[in-house]
Parts: sequence; structure tokens; C-alpha cells
Amino acid sequence: MNMSLQGVAWPEEGTLFDLSGYDISVAAGPHPLYDLKRNEIEANWIAEQAANPALFNGDMLIHRDIRIDAGGRLVATGHLTPFATLLWWRKQPDRPIAEHLFPIAVPITSDGAILAIEMGAKTANAGRIYCAAGSLDAHDVVDGKVDLDANMQREVAEETGIDLSAATPVGGYLGVRVFRAVTLFRTFLLPYDADEACARVRHHMETDHEQEVAGPVIIRDKSRDGRNYPAFMPPIIDRIFSSDSPINGILQGD
Repeated sequence: MNMSLQGVAWPEEGTLFDLSGYDISVAAGPHPLYDLKRNEIEANWIAEQAANPALFNGDMLIHRDIRIDAGGRLVATGHLTPFATLLWWRKQPDRPIAEHLFPIAVPITSDGAILAIEMGAKTANAGRIYCAAGSLDAHDVVDGKVDLDANMQREVAEETGIDLSAATPVGGYLGVRVFRAVTLFRTFLLPYDADEACARVRHHMETDHEQEVAGPVIIRDKSRDGRNYPAFMPPIIDRIFSSDSPINGILQGD
């Protein structure tokens, strides 16, 4: 078992775990990693932006002290820190000091498919396939605390045009931890099928000035099928299409 900083056992890496809730605080000042490695981070940013001028070095939340408490809640502290820090950090073989924590809404169409997207060439994750999401930032902080649902609704709308307020949440949050990155998932049932979901995404792409999305991707089974999934996606895909998935009962009207 992997251990959190406070000695609470994490599930094995890549294994989904249930959460009773979360408490994510925001501390003043940038993450200590930024102060420690500022010169390397800024040098890497120059190279990253030269390769992809569309990148934007806005502040995002980078975390520390992530743990699961005795009540099953995820507890963490974040710092608003330049995006360049994450780009440098994720290249490091030991990913020092920091951890990356972010939520993902998993939209399920009325005919039982996952609606995902392929990221566009101008993004830092070009070609990757996952459900629409974005890192936590100042928009998601209210009175020093992070609101994950607000982040998911904003990011899904910005990237796909899909309004999660019209969807039905199914269950609470699940988590998966891979190489010091913690992804939190929540499933939402859309009131329309995969064809309509794709049409909505494509319509949004026609007017989206950010142009972050290459196109919608429909996932109907566990097959990897050569798709460029990041490490956090296969566990949730396997869960959604497992025989005991709660989605099955809802779609079948149980």
C-alpha cells in the first residue's frame, strides 16, 4: 500500500476508491515548489511556450498534504501557482514536493456511452482522450475552500457547451491516484443520446474561440482500442462498464 503524508494508507495506485466527501483549502502564496525551483520552472516555460505559443501561464491550484481522513474524506491544501510549475513538475522523475489534484465529470448519455473529448493541438495535452475537465483555479475558490462541482460545471461548459445542471448526478465522488496525481470523478447522466451529445459538442466548437478540443469521442466499452487515454481514465471506464455499475440499473429503469 502507498502511504499519504500523514500515514493514512492510500489504495494501490490506479485503483478506484470511494470518498465520503472532500475538504480542500487554499493557502496564501504560491506553492513552496515554485519558490524552490523558480529558475528551472521559468526556463522550462520559455521552452514550452516556444514550442506552443498558445499556452497561457495563468495561476492554478497545486496541492500538498493530500490525504484521506478517518471519515473517508479527501483533505488537501492548495496554492495558486503559475501553470508553468505544473509543466515542469510533471516532467520530473520523482515529481517532488507537490501533488496535482483535479476533478472530472463523467457524462453518460441516455444510451449508455461515456462522452469524452480529444484535446486539440494548441493545448498542453494534445491528442489525449478524456472527459472534459480543467485544473482548479481561483474561479473555484469560495471563502478559502474549493468547490469541485462548480469547477466541473464550468470546465464542461467551456470545453463542450454541455450544461451539467441539466444532467443528473449519480452517486458521489470516486478517486484514483497515479504518480502523485489525484483525480476525482463524479458521474452525470445526460438527458440525451450519444448522437445528440456529439452534435452539441461540435456546435460549440464552431463558436469556441479557445479551440481547445479536437472533437468529441464516444466510449462504449472497456476496450482501449489504441486510444490515447491518460492513466486516470481506464479505471473509471472499467467501473462504468462493469456488470455492477450503478449506471446499468438507472439506464434500465431499475
